[in-house]
Amino acid sequence: MDTKNNNIKMLAFSAVFAALITVTTAFVKIPAPLGYIHAGDSMIFLAAAVLPPPFSFMSASVGGALADLLAGYAVWAIPTAIIKALNVLPFVIVKIILNKKNKPYHLVSLPVMLAVVFSVAVTVTGYFFANWILYDQAAAWAEVPFNLVQSFAGAGLFVVAALALRALRYERWIK
Repeated sequence: MDTKNNNIKMLAFSAVFAALITVTTAFVKIPAPLGYIHAGDSMIFLAAAVLPPPFSFMSASVGGALADLLAGYAVWAIPTAIIKALNVLPFVIVKIILNKKNKPYHLVSLPVMLAVVFSVAVTVTGYFFANWILYDQAAAWAEVPFNLVQSFAGAGLFVVAALALRALRYERWIK
């Protein structure tokens, strides 16, 4: 497949992932003191694990920001766009390292699970500072447990979705 067709295909997959992220964030949620806990992180991890950059960055950023706009949390759209784009970075780093070492990339593997853990740290840290800027330090600390629950629940859902994609041999569609 030529580069132009591959880019169109990746753009289509990016749009699908952005929509999945938006829906699982805006509509599968539990209210929290300053926002809500959602299932969207699982789809962000999945997009980051499956899509190449810049498509993974776009899906995460656009999907997260749109969810905040749709869910009535417009004040969070810009911080979310930044944080969710940064969530992808650990996955990109893992892909680069494995590629340089000529090692295969597997959707469910120790390197990808480490990327998930670092991505969780990005979420908790990012929203800590965003809460501090938008509200105050006490609010930032109060939201940490909710962000941890959300991120680790998303990690668990990611593992289930990744195992399902692996069973479906997702590589046939993405590559």
